[in-house]
Amino acid sequence: MTGVDRRMALAALAGSWAGAPALAAAAASDKTMSTARERLMPAQTRWAPAPPLKFAREGLAKLAETSLWFQDTGGPGEAVVLLHAWTGSYAAWAYQQGPFAAAGYRVVSYSMRGHYRSGTIDPKAPGTATADLRALLDQLAIGRAHLVGTAGGAVPAIDFALSHPDRTISATFASGHMGISDPDFLAIGSTMFPKGVYGISHAFSEVGPSYRAGNPEGLAAWEALDRIAWQGGDVRQGTEKPVTFARIDAELRVPVLLITGDSDLMMPPSRMRGVASHMRDCELVVVSEAGHSLHWEQPDAFNRAVIDFLHRHADASRR
Repeated sequence: MTGVDRRMALAALAGSWAGAPALAAAAASDKTMSTARERLMPAQTRWAPAPPLKFAREGLAKLAETSLWFQDTGGPGEAVVLLHAWTGSYAAWAYQQGPFAAAGYRVVSYSMRGHYRSGTIDPKAPGTATADLRALLDQLAIGRAHLVGTAGGAVPAIDFALSHPDRTISATFASGHMGISDPDFLAIGSTMFPKGVYGISHAFSEVGPSYRAGNPEGLAAWEALDRIAWQGGDVRQGTEKPVTFARIDAELRVPVLLITGDSDLMMPPSRMRGVASHMRDCELVVVSEAGHSLHWEQPDAFNRAVIDFLHRHADASRR
């Protein structure tokens, strides 16, 4: 198991401008050109309030090592599992749950360990979010699923897709660094934030400026979800194995959609192209006027892109 201390994780993102000299050397060796199919999607400029969550059942899934709060829309469709950001929980998927279900999918969202309504993280035995995901799928009798992870949720999503390709139909990684631990990749990330900026305001670092200016009501709703998301503590769950470009090159075999906003301060398009260059079956979507919380800021584009991708990568075992 690879543990991720919260301070270590934020340091990798925030870093210090003193590390800027490392940027040029890292950039020289980092792949930034991608052969992935890439498209740009326009921004919506009007927003409806987040709709109420609608589900067939919800509750606390009592697993061997923890308990996870989940919602399940049910139905016979292929399962789509939504994995939230570190600033979110199951409740952050209000714009996706209904449209994905209406498109014919069984939608499962849940709060990872340490998040709203789920079990806390024991610093001495944190477990892994990847193992928790596997245990939840087992309890819900889901053999194979599409994974959609945003920001911090992309970390267990890619680890699961790498470790369990037989249980992964497709994988969407939105706005996330995916826990990639290669030194060159981390060196570039460490120069992208002046020291301490991330701690000033999650809304500043994770929500794009166009949305903050254009939809203050939506921003307030996002901040309310952020306030209840994390149950406290300095330890985050890690991955079962380190996520490296060598591992991605060798083991990632499922279709992948990478999606990010052109105003994402953590994973801008150039960073996503570098990741895409290591993925064999990959598409890249860039959404205009979107920051790190793309699925919340630009749900119309996010939903169109992901549902189109899911439709084109149906589970062959169900045919």
